[in-house]
Amino acid sequence: MIFTTSVDKIVRKKTIGVFLIFTILPLFNLLHSSDKWIWYGFFSFFMLLLLATHLYQPLKYEAVNSKIIIHRLIGTVEVNINDVARIDRIHHDLLKNISKGGAFGYFGKFDTDLGKIRFYATRRDNLVMVTMHDRTKIILTPDQVSEFIEEVETKIGSQQKYLETHG
Repeated sequence: MIFTTSVDKIVRKKTIGVFLIFTILPLFNLLHSSDKWIWYGFFSFFMLLLLATHLYQPLKYEAVNSKIIIHRLIGTVEVNINDVARIDRIHHDLLKNISKGGAFGYFGKFDTDLGKIRFYATRRDNLVMVTMHDRTKIILTPDQVSEFIEEVETKIGSQQKYLETHG
C-alpha cells in the first residue's frame, strides 16, 4: 500500500526562506557588482545544493511484501521487514533543538533526545519511528500514520509466520 507524505508549515517557510536568500541576494549583487563571476558561482552553487536537497526529499512511503520503501526522486531506500523490531508513533517534536535541515524536509542523521536517528521526513509531526533489531532508528512521516503503522505491523506478523513455517 502507498502512503502519501506532505510538508508542514515549518518546512514550507524554511524552503521559501532558503530559496529567497540564495536567489535574491546573489542576483541583487550580480546586478550591482563588478565581480559578477563570484556571484554567478555563489548562485550556481546554492541552486545545485537546493536541487540536490529536493531530489532527496521523500515523496511517498510504501509497505509491500517484505519491505518498507521510501520513494524519492533520486533513488529509493528499502527497509527489510525482517530487520524491523518495532514501529511506534512519536508524539513530540524530536527536532525542536535542531537548527539544521528543513528545506524540503528533514533527511539524514540527526542527534535527538532519543539518540542518533536517520530521518526520511517531510514534517516535524506525524512521526513514525521504525526501530531495527540492531537498534538503528528511522523516522518516517506518512500522512496516514495509524494506517501505516497497522500495515507495517501486519507485514511484520506475516513475515514472522512465514519464517516459522518455512524456516
